[in-house]
Amino acid sequence: MNVRPEEMTRWQKAKEVLRIAYTLPFLLASVAGAAFALTVEQEWLMAIIIPLDVMVLALFVNFSNDYFDHKSGVDKLRFDTDRDPQLRQELLEMFDQKMFWSGNSLDRGIITEAQGKMLMAALVVIAVALSIPIVLYGGWTIVILGLIALALAFFYTAPPLKLGSRGLGELDVFLAFTMIAFFSYYVIVPEFSLTVLLVSLAIGLGAMIMRISDSVPGYDAHLAMGEMDIAVRIGLENVARVEASLVALIYILVGLAALTEPFLAMLFLALPLAVKALRAQRIKDRLRFWRPIPLFLMQTVALELLTVAALILRTLTY
Repeated sequence: MNVRPEEMTRWQKAKEVLRIAYTLPFLLASVAGAAFALTVEQEWLMAIIIPLDVMVLALFVNFSNDYFDHKSGVDKLRFDTDRDPQLRQELLEMFDQKMFWSGNSLDRGIITEAQGKMLMAALVVIAVALSIPIVLYGGWTIVILGLIALALAFFYTAPPLKLGSRGLGELDVFLAFTMIAFFSYYVIVPEFSLTVLLVSLAIGLGAMIMRISDSVPGYDAHLAMGEMDIAVRIGLENVARVEASLVALIYILVGLAALTEPFLAMLFLALPLAVKALRAQRIKDRLRFWRPIPLFLMQTVALELLTVAALILRTLTY
């Protein structure tokens, strides 16, 4: 059921506005990087503060994307299921209540544009405050890295760059997640690690596939608004091939990482989720491009959690 804003509790409104479940991949990418660092340096304070800062930035990223998609009108086109209650019910059953997103909170009147601007400003202030001890620990290089990460995230939908609508959104997400994972390690341990880089690239590619899959059901809306994301550029029938190629690349990277650290072979346990997502697209009905979304999301989360689990086992064993 689509609950009206005036019938929602504050917690329900907060979940709809902040989309807290969708911050998990961001947060866990940072946790994975910090876990690598803790195998070298027992710097627990930084290992806690860095993921917290990333989580706040993720909340900012998700809402700022919603804000600018609201301004462009693309989300209103994409999530207009009021005319098709059956589709809405099918999606609700597929995603379950925790992951199902009913649409843009600004479009639905849950939060106003003025409140949205204040929320974004507040999140930036919190993120900056959390970054102060990180900068004091890691130096001004961290400021540069932070600004790059913030720019990649903010300009995904924000003008004038609008990277997502110019066909660069998927690359943007790949770079952002790779940086989150790798530099969460590098800030604490300023030494290059091939193993960390390989796993970070795998996580980045997982997020890239997640983004591709998430954008495909909005194909008609993106096309109508003149947005050239990857699905519009290559056509719907080629999306699964691209996703399959990226999945193969992920597990090549995982295999290479496992050669340097055998415990990381555990990351192959995430592969069945990707296989299931790819197979789901063979069912050619109107849910064809919706089914893979939670599976690719779970693959990314699994890669991150399995990285942490592998490093814990390694530490306990050695």
